[in-house]
Amino acid sequence: MRHACAGLLFLCSCIGFNIIPTADDSSGGATDASTSSDSSEAGEAGVTGLECGPDPDTGVTLCVGISSCPNVAVDQDLYPGCGFRIHDGTGVLDLECACYGQICPIGIASTCDQAVALMQDQSQYTVCMQINEGRCTPN
Repeated sequence: MRHACAGLLFLCSCIGFNIIPTADDSSGGATDASTSSDSSEAGEAGVTGLECGPDPDTGVTLCVGISSCPNVAVDQDLYPGCGFRIHDGTGVLDLECACYGQICPIGIASTCDQAVALMQDQSQYTVCMQINEGRCTPN
């Protein structure tokens, strides 16, 4: 069982997409994501994704940061292949991970502080384990 968990953790750490890291990642995930505007995607509500990239397996675009929470960034060392998913016109703070060709929820937050709390209470490993519970979507 221990070897299976270690193998799964290794596979989770290999999942990712091309995202440019934030300029300053010394705060453990809460960085100024507005330092770069590479590959941004805008939603109807005026929300802009920062440092966005598509997951190669699902095609879903996830962003390291989001303009409505300029001081919050998804730490790609702790959450590789994870980020904010922008939904046109909703303005929701939707955090997701790309896991084995599926998209799994970290959670939906109402505030920037709640988004930070969601990332502190979980890990990419626990998020990807939701595949076993049927809580992920194969986009």
